[in-house]
Amino acid sequence: MIRSLLVGMLLASSPAWAAEYRAITLANGRVIPAEIQGITATSMTLATPQGIVEISPQELQAMDAMSEAEYAANKPWTVLVLPFASDDSLGTKDEAATAQLYSLRVLKSIPAVVPITIDSLPPSVPENTQRALSLCKTDLQCATRHGETVGADVVIMGALRGSGAEKTFSLGAVFVDFPSARMRKEIQYSPPLLNNRAAMTAAQYEILFLQQPKIQAIVETVPVITEPEPPQVTSKNGPDLNRLAWMPVPGITALQSGNTTGFVSALGAVGVGTAASVYVAGHATYSAPQLIAMTTLSTYGLTVLANHIFLKH
Repeated sequence: MIRSLLVGMLLASSPAWAAEYRAITLANGRVIPAEIQGITATSMTLATPQGIVEISPQELQAMDAMSEAEYAANKPWTVLVLPFASDDSLGTKDEAATAQLYSLRVLKSIPAVVPITIDSLPPSVPENTQRALSLCKTDLQCATRHGETVGADVVIMGALRGSGAEKTFSLGAVFVDFPSARMRKEIQYSPPLLNNRAAMTAAQYEILFLQQPKIQAIVETVPVITEPEPPQVTSKNGPDLNRLAWMPVPGITALQSGNTTGFVSALGAVGVGTAASVYVAGHATYSAPQLIAMTTLSTYGLTVLANHIFLKH
């Protein structure tokens, strides 16, 4: 009932809430500092320091006001990545170590996340705690108990099972202060595991209850290029002048062709033209951003024109 009333109030006043910060309490106990990005009858989109989180009305427990200063004061997550479990007899030890390194790589790309390992723990952490963590593997109680001791907010665990052509990579995370906030994903794969980088990246975001950025999703699916790049096409005067003509450097085509006089003339012409455009724009009813945009576009347009003129001479 309370969740329905909260969602109803948000739907009725969503435009006013868009730029405000809130402390969102979920049904599993987690409190998420967030800026409300969007609200529908079935979901709420939240911008958090770590990225975008989407929750359903059933997950919303409470919502409290939060100032921008309080939002900015939130500390990054300390995410402890335990050694990934493997069966030495099945030959998965090396792949488990590689999977852990890849997990750390993805975590480092997420804002407001500080990934750590047992090896990077400070000397103040007792050796018996470090040994216990190294033996936790996928034991949830072990991870949360010792994760709290070392001050971790999240503990990530991984495991590889199976042999031959079909194996399973399991990746899980638990929020130390809210053990019910946990998630695990499994990936069925044929070795090598790193051929499944896109799925591993997506799983890393999902177990942290985050939406994966679309740009990163595209980057992770691009295959690794192992062949050398083809050499750049050059003209008899050096670099490709047709390509240089589009650079924002007045007279660069003249300079590359050895025409020093033309280079100086291009600089002067673009400078005079820019000054004229600033004068005209300054007397128009443009806002500050529009004025900057108009001036920039005018300068670039004059530069490209001058470069193409000297490209032909």
